[in-house]
Amino acid sequence: MTMQRAVVIGGSIAGLCAARVLADYFDRVTVLDRDAYPAGPLDRAGVPQGRHVHALLARGRRDLERLFPGFEQRMVAAGAHEIDFGCDFATLRGASWAVREESGIRTLFASRTLLETIVRDLLRALPRVELIERTAVTGLVAERDGRARVRAVRLADGELPAELVVDATGRGSKAPDWLGALGLAPPAETLVDSHSGYATRWYRAPEPARWPAQWWWWKGIWVDPHEPEHMTAGVLFPVEGGRWIVTIAGIAGHYPPSDEAGFGAALGRLRSPIIAHAVQLAEPISPVYSNRAMANRFRHFERWPERLDGFLAVGDSVCAFNPVYGQGMTTAAGAATLLAETLDRVGPTSPALPRTFFRAQARFLGDAWSLATGADFRFPGTTGARPALIGVFNRYLDALFNAAADDAALRRLVGEVIHMLRRPTALFAPSVLGRVARATLGRVLQPAAAAPVPALPAA
Repeated sequence: MTMQRAVVIGGSIAGLCAARVLADYFDRVTVLDRDAYPAGPLDRAGVPQGRHVHALLARGRRDLERLFPGFEQRMVAAGAHEIDFGCDFATLRGASWAVREESGIRTLFASRTLLETIVRDLLRALPRVELIERTAVTGLVAERDGRARVRAVRLADGELPAELVVDATGRGSKAPDWLGALGLAPPAETLVDSHSGYATRWYRAPEPARWPAQWWWWKGIWVDPHEPEHMTAGVLFPVEGGRWIVTIAGIAGHYPPSDEAGFGAALGRLRSPIIAHAVQLAEPISPVYSNRAMANRFRHFERWPERLDGFLAVGDSVCAFNPVYGQGMTTAAGAATLLAETLDRVGPTSPALPRTFFRAQARFLGDAWSLATGADFRFPGTTGARPALIGVFNRYLDALFNAAADDAALRRLVGEVIHMLRRPTALFAPSVLGRVARATLGRVLQPAAAAPVPALPAA
């Protein structure tokens, strides 16, 4: 019997998750990557954004554990921090520091390199999967018998036959060029760009004995921007190995500096100096890394008029979000679970597979897309097709967040939506609208006196 092979192009989180699913349906799954994989959790050239802060949302943690049983245990054993953001982070949002309370949502904080290494090692253990390094794909090979169907990927030294090909090469995907070479017009794209940028530096965390007494409780820090006075945000995330990742995110063209002196000065200009104070006690262990490739881009394969059987795309190859919102790894894992459901329903070699999957994936990604682009459209200068009611949407969210500051039930709901455990439509349920309206009316009737943001949050 002819062996059926699926080829995944790109060893990203999205590619590794897709390969895990395909291993249940194909005799052989081959993951091709132009990189050489490091021995252990180290940076690699193909993932330059790996040096920056990454967030694995609660939905992503759940889906990765389902795809790779033992993932959570391996992460914790390797030093990942299990954190309840509600009580373990000092969080400055809106006009004040967030209430410190148990949220019931526990997430894993670790470097992107550690997470990818553990997922890759768990995938390698599957007998049907092979990972081939230092191998670049240069195109797709298709046959036409009434309709186009992929039959191989083109390599520098020949072809690799495949019944199914998955593009997981990320933001830099060459799929539009590959499709064009086959005479197929690429899918339409939507681009939303808030002209944001990252700057990140790593630190060796100080010994707890050196911390001020009032800092004993927090494990991380989150400082939101507050336009127009403060157009930069800052975060301090704990990761394995007693290290901190400190990132400044600038919005609306306010790019953070990429030199060491400028980075330190920018930390001091955040709405609170707490991160600047913290890193003064820490040891810098890296240069400052910079990234400005942060636009949201959606390739609409779900309404692609062309047809190429045996071809799928996942991850940033389809939908890349502004990374400041931390949705990428979680949506990659979620899309893989949808791929499994679609394969169960239509079969691995069905002509209906691409269109069925692309539509299901787009519905899932649409929620994260609406949150990310809705937030980006708050900022002046954001480019892209602006939804008609985006102003109303953002004013309502402002009212919701203000109401949540004094309403524990709303805070829990917001947390569940941010972590993709509930859909954004839950924010517009009649009971939620009523709570927000009552809180907003109360603020109008009894406005709070303006108060300066305290320099440090209380425990």
